[in-house]
Amino acid sequence: MAYSPHSTSYLVPSEVIHSEVILAGCCSSVPSDDDQQDSPYAHNHHPQTHTTATNRNDTTPTTPTSRNRNRRSRRAPNLPLNEHYNEPVRHHVWYSKRRTWTRAQLDRERTEFFETRVTGRSEVWAAVASAILLMRAGDLATAQSIVDAAGITVPTGDLCEGCYDQQGVLYRLPQCIVSDPENIVVTPDTDATVSERDLGDAGDGDEDDEDELDDNGIHDRKLATDDASGDELIEREIERRRDEKGKTSERDLIRVLARLSDRGGPDLVLSVGKGQTVGFLARRVHQEAELADNARVRIAYLGHLLKEQQSLLDQGWKVGDVVNALVVSLSNGSGIRR
Repeated sequence: MAYSPHSTSYLVPSEVIHSEVILAGCCSSVPSDDDQQDSPYAHNHHPQTHTTATNRNDTTPTTPTSRNRNRRSRRAPNLPLNEHYNEPVRHHVWYSKRRTWTRAQLDRERTEFFETRVTGRSEVWAAVASAILLMRAGDLATAQSIVDAAGITVPTGDLCEGCYDQQGVLYRLPQCIVSDPENIVVTPDTDATVSERDLGDAGDGDEDDEDELDDNGIHDRKLATDDASGDELIEREIERRRDEKGKTSERDLIRVLARLSDRGGPDLVLSVGKGQTVGFLARRVHQEAELADNARVRIAYLGHLLKEQQSLLDQGWKVGDVVNALVVSLSNGSGIRR
């Protein structure tokens, strides 16, 4: 620094001023690209930005599961709420892999299954059990009639995949309950067919078989559903009840409302005696509805197929209730006499 004799201020050398300008520029100016290349810290600037972006993307990883979840959440249902998928019931075919099944084991398993149900409605379980018996016997048409009469929906037609009642309650059924496995173990005591055992009203085993035979040696319970002798059976029943008719008072008659499954209405109103059998009622329905000879009538109540050797009252029917008359044609026809 120099002192001028003609001025009161000091003279600052130019080297000092130049160094101060350089220092000020380093503190306040932004380095250029050339300066960044020469600076040892230039290589850490952009990677820091890249790392930040990478970390931001890592916080929301995209996986196939998350994409599917988002796609499902965005998909709006296209079906109306009152629409129910329903398919005709069909046979369930399966093979047992974990164990071997015999006829006795299957029967015991099915009995225990339906006796231990604690969820759902008892009448729906009863209807499902009756439908399964008929399906195993090969009578899919009658089984479908029971399912429809009970208001049961089978979305896939396979009972093993679940069925629903009118309240939307799900009913699950194992394979061994619905059908027999294809690799069932045949034992000497399983010669009888399913239809002979299940549809022969097994609860009447205490009755003597000879008492059920008519003059021609034919079982009466088979006559009750014989398709070719409907009128003949009615005449025989009328003759058998003719002596009792005079003794039957009006108080012993009951009015039965039968709803046929092959038409929308009207319901049939029949007067029968309190002690008359369900088989007689089925034949009366067959006659009054003018069904064809190849049609078969079974009476169901609250999902149960009623036994034809017992009366309505003996099987829990109450006066005023409607019974379902399940009409099944054994050939390709409507079942109605033209």
